[in-house]
Amino acid sequence: MNTKSFLNPNPFARAALLGALLCSPVVASATVLFSDDFNTNSSPRWTVNVAPTANASTQEAAFAFDYSAFGIPAAPGSTDTLGLRLRSNIPGGAASPVTTRPAGVTSGLSVSPTGQDFGTSYHLSFYAWVNFNGAANTNGLVDNGNSEGGTHNVLFAVGTSGTVPLVVGNTGLVVNGVMDGIGFATTGDGGITADYRVYPKSGTISATNSGVYAAGISADANNVPPTGNVNLYYQAIPSLAPHSAPAIQQTLSTAEFADAINTQAGKTQIGAFGFAWHRVDIYKVGAIVKWTIDNTAIATIDTTSLGALGGNNIALGDSDVNSTTTRHPSLLFTVIDNLVVSDVTAPALQASISGTNLNLSWPEASGSGFTLQSATTLASGGTVWNNVTNTVTATSGTLSTSVPVVNSATYFRLKLP
Repeated sequence: MNTKSFLNPNPFARAALLGALLCSPVVASATVLFSDDFNTNSSPRWTVNVAPTANASTQEAAFAFDYSAFGIPAAPGSTDTLGLRLRSNIPGGAASPVTTRPAGVTSGLSVSPTGQDFGTSYHLSFYAWVNFNGAANTNGLVDNGNSEGGTHNVLFAVGTSGTVPLVVGNTGLVVNGVMDGIGFATTGDGGITADYRVYPKSGTISATNSGVYAAGISADANNVPPTGNVNLYYQAIPSLAPHSAPAIQQTLSTAEFADAINTQAGKTQIGAFGFAWHRVDIYKVGAIVKWTIDNTAIATIDTTSLGALGGNNIALGDSDVNSTTTRHPSLLFTVIDNLVVSDVTAPALQASISGTNLNLSWPEASGSGFTLQSATTLASGGTVWNNVTNTVTATSGTLSTSVPVVNSATYFRLKLP
């Protein structure tokens, strides 16, 4: 397992400690295996897979798409507003969308780098924005009884062949859909019962008591399962606070279809993924796969019992959760930006003393999926490591936290998963 540890001895030896820490070996940067900032039409590098096959014309992958027209700011790390836009179940089709809500089909698409094999261990990272529409109500900007057809899935997967459509509906696969790898899915609006889902090489979602969800194995104090966006675990993630659609989208909504209640008013439910840039990381280390959002664990699964996966590629997808279409086709999409696939390298853990605090830091690019742990002794028969629960902040590409200096030896390490 990738770890790095050091000793924090008696605080009276701070000068010696600081010197030792600054002289600790630096771990080499991760090797980039594949990347795409989507600033140019990179479609020749990608394979687009759709399901059902007969509904290919209602799905779209638009490369070098300028998302600024929808009021969306540049993704973190970008100075531009170009990305990959994914749309599914588009009323009237991608070539000529309509706002009359014709009958549709539960459908979607996934895209994968063409012909790639990243091996058995690698790190997928990117930023995702999910746009949606729905009638505003007491629960926020969500799909409800006055449905606008705005609840869609955004899906990320590893261990796929990259040649099949990883497309899910409300719960299971759509017609012609395949799940040959490990899929993770969520919704922008929190519009279905299971908003955070794991698909273990199957169209069947991992059970709430399976132990794969970081939110736990049972319902919270409010009786919300660990897959529900209003579970207390997701409510506590700062970046999943309620968000509003960019202001210009209310104007676009009215121009596209004059709803009595503007579909882009209000805010998202707490714990939902929509209307904000979120960093998504998926680490595959042998049989272990871990999914994080904004440096917070969402799910970890051991694939040992699942047998061989479909391949060593990745996939990104968008799909509808049911057959109804939206009357706002231009406002319903997922955007992906700044995607990188790299090998899994242990990040360098740095430390310094500030007053009575020990400041710990490590690079976000290679360390966002790692958990900081501490131990008071190193035992040959097995060291007891405990997760450090202090708040971790992300600033200028660095993750950091501070812990009090104690009058005893303490060891720290970064562990994945």
